[in-house]
Amino acid sequence: MVRGRRRGTGAVSTLLDLAVVCGIALATYGAWLLPELRLGPGRILLGAAFVLLAPGYAVTAALFPRRESTLSRTGGRLAPGHLTGLERVVYAVGLSIVTVPLLALFLNFTQWGITSQSVRLALLSLVLVATGMATVRRLRVPPNERFRLPLGNAFSGLTSTRPATAVIAVLFVLSLAVAGSALATVDSGQQLTEFYLLSQDEETGELVADDYPEAISPRGSAPIFVGIENREAGSTEYTVLAEFHRVNGTGDDRAVTTRWRTASYETQLGVGETNTTRLSVSPPEDGAGERLRLTLLLYTGSTPENPRIDDAYRTVHIWVDVPADGGAL
Repeated sequence: MVRGRRRGTGAVSTLLDLAVVCGIALATYGAWLLPELRLGPGRILLGAAFVLLAPGYAVTAALFPRRESTLSRTGGRLAPGHLTGLERVVYAVGLSIVTVPLLALFLNFTQWGITSQSVRLALLSLVLVATGMATVRRLRVPPNERFRLPLGNAFSGLTSTRPATAVIAVLFVLSLAVAGSALATVDSGQQLTEFYLLSQDEETGELVADDYPEAISPRGSAPIFVGIENREAGSTEYTVLAEFHRVNGTGDDRAVTTRWRTASYETQLGVGETNTTRLSVSPPEDGAGERLRLTLLLYTGSTPENPRIDDAYRTVHIWVDVPADGGAL
């Protein structure tokens, strides 16, 4: 008896889908890091796949390492724990829709906050970790049970008794189209400017997003580094104002009662350009013995006559103690 050769048990065919997912994630992240790469519609499609498909697919692959088996069918239905190729795509989209907001919520309670850079890096990390787990779990499954891309019958579910799955698949394609259109709009003119504070590590001299000044003498000064990254549609003029604020009240009743300007500067950046400026900030003597808020306000174009946090394009702040005795940490 001649036995048919079992297909798809090799490492390449077994891990091809995971390699593609990793490739999408890395290519998209690289395109964001290198805005000079003009990928056109390709960049839009990569972004849509990275956000709507890659995270959920990686998690689904980690949860379901086994392929659909004819032995698992009973009465024309799959036994629990098995997914068709089409269902994997549906699960991937659903998990992506759930995962991305949860990642943003998690970042909101970290020192990094919700920025385009932190969300991109978090998504990339999730995809790489999940695909790593999926690889380990899949290789632990017997070769004849491992999931592989069902290239020959990926959409066989369309002719099976699963009409709901087919409808969801159509909705998935429409979602990709809508997401692509949204990303195209963002890519063409509604992008974000990154605005952040850095400090200099005393040992290495590197700029880090940590160890900001905690106390400054009213007769002294401390250096801070202000970073701006232009992610707008074109060259942009920026104005940065550094102010110390006396803030009274708590919660929604918090209000700025006194403000002192300590530094300001202007810069113009082209698309994708980054500027880091060193500022020397000195708290007012009137604030001695208090805890003041050092606020950086970013404006594009002209600056209003009476700048306020509400009318700034971007703001960042840290809290600084101003010792009454003139000492500083």
